[in-house]
Amino acid sequence: MSRFLMVLAAAVLVTPPSASAHVRSGVIAVDYRTRVFAVSALLRRTISARIFDSDRAIRLTVAPGHTAVVLGYLNEPFVRVAAAGVEVNASAPTAGGAGLLTRVPLRSDGWKRLSNGRSVTWHDNRVRVLPREVERARWKIPLVVDGRPAQLEGELWRVHAPARWPWLVMGVPFVAVSLLLFFRRRSAVRSAAAVFGLAAAAGLIVSEAGFAFDMYASNGKWVQLGNELVLVLVGVLVIARGSPSARGIAGGSLGLLCVAAGATKFPAFAHGVVLSTFPPNGARLLVALTIWSGAAATALGLVVYEGVLERRQEPE
Repeated sequence: MSRFLMVLAAAVLVTPPSASAHVRSGVIAVDYRTRVFAVSALLRRTISARIFDSDRAIRLTVAPGHTAVVLGYLNEPFVRVAAAGVEVNASAPTAGGAGLLTRVPLRSDGWKRLSNGRSVTWHDNRVRVLPREVERARWKIPLVVDGRPAQLEGELWRVHAPARWPWLVMGVPFVAVSLLLFFRRRSAVRSAAAVFGLAAAAGLIVSEAGFAFDMYASNGKWVQLGNELVLVLVGVLVIARGSPSARGIAGGSLGLLCVAAGATKFPAFAHGVVLSTFPPNGARLLVALTIWSGAAATALGLVVYEGVLERRQEPE
């Protein structure tokens, strides 16, 4: 039984979830924040707009019975929301860069229907990036609402990433404890590997849940969370039911899983805005704890595994 659990821990936990490699997990951190200024009282019942922090796409919603036309970079009409639904002007130069022509046949021109809805989402270079020397800027997008000129206005500003050294310093206690156990308390290595593995697994699930429950999360984030939850449950089962050596190896396998998964969250340390339900530094703290405790569990789990191999090679 113990041998089976050890094989299960090493073979299943260390293997990365294959499904997550075929889905887009989505953006987890960006450099900008944006906002849309409140529209005038006259337009408040007619249109509403928002911007997605994940990719700064604009979403315009028009109330039934009203028509809104968005003007492009050359002041040409390129998308409109009217009684017939959402239509794009395939002849407008702005339409191609806005990502609205993917469902329009090639070589078409004129107004083409995109949907029967009342909302349209597009990418607009007027809200995309800031020059390197500019920290904050206002943006404007001209509209024609029910035949009258109007505009969307807002603000785009850069958010700098915090210093990275505190997250590196966090690893010092984990390294120190691991070295102390290896050189002075070898008998406690198996238990410590399991404890560090469980701590890393808890940090991983909570961290991934924060990214998956964020309002900008893609389906890929949910798939990744589900895969990792299954693998963590396998590791917890081995730690709960296995022999002392199996528990140590399972802890190390959990640690390896957490280090690999945590490494995909490095953008959280490189960008100022973290797309998680947790505050930015809270999300970074969870990722750092997951990686460092996972690294400690991996190192100690390898010590346990090496000990198992040495005992098997001893003559009876």
